[in-house]
Amino acid sequence: MPRSLLSFLSLSLLLVVVLSGCQFFSSDKKVSKDHERFERIVQAVETLRSAYEQQKFDTIQKLLLPLEGFQQLEGQIRRDFSTYATVSLRVAIERIYIKGELINVNVRWEGAWQRSPEEAPEVDQGHGVWVWKGTKDILLAGVEGAMPFGKADR
Repeated sequence: MPRSLLSFLSLSLLLVVVLSGCQFFSSDKKVSKDHERFERIVQAVETLRSAYEQQKFDTIQKLLLPLEGFQQLEGQIRRDFSTYATVSLRVAIERIYIKGELINVNVRWEGAWQRSPEEAPEVDQGHGVWVWKGTKDILLAGVEGAMPFGKADR
């Protein structure tokens, strides 16, 4: 093979690699619908955690599917808010399982509930599953296992 043809092929290959790399690093990447949904799920978990910690009951209600079974959960959360002056809650997502509209989020949590600044906080931790539903709007459909909600009742 002539040397000029080999140089041309090498230069062409280098150009293809450089152009591919430029496309890889471009700022207008497209995000898949699955990834967008995953981000909405993570955001819903964080919103629930934050609203509970900040004792924003109206925000929590907006995250709940209107189910009869949630009346008990809502009551437990209200009692927590009336019992404890401050709540500190950390939630770690261990696994997300999606099947259609149903989303199981395995969480590990630890928290501290304090009645007043003079008292020592009550600490607790556990594992549970937060069951969500939806594709666009992600709403809580159930809770299973040890939950941080309802600390005042324990």
